[in-house]
Amino acid sequence: MSVSYKKLWIHLIEKNMKRTDLIKLTGITSNTLANMGKDEYISMKNLERICKAMNLTPSDILEFVED
Repeated sequence: MSVSYKKLWIHLIEKNMKRTDLIKLTGITSNTLANMGKDEYISMKNLERICKAMNLTPSDILEFVED
């Protein structure tokens, strides 16, 4: 099982935001963003930052998918 951040990328498109805007808004690092781009796990702390900044829940941001 792996993680997918496809839902987050869709939210960014709907809000006309770029990934660099997400870094500025949330304070996450570019390394964290790169990991998300590769569908790798991120810390709960970073997940919380994204959720609070974008007013979303974790299920709005990610989903688990079968390999």
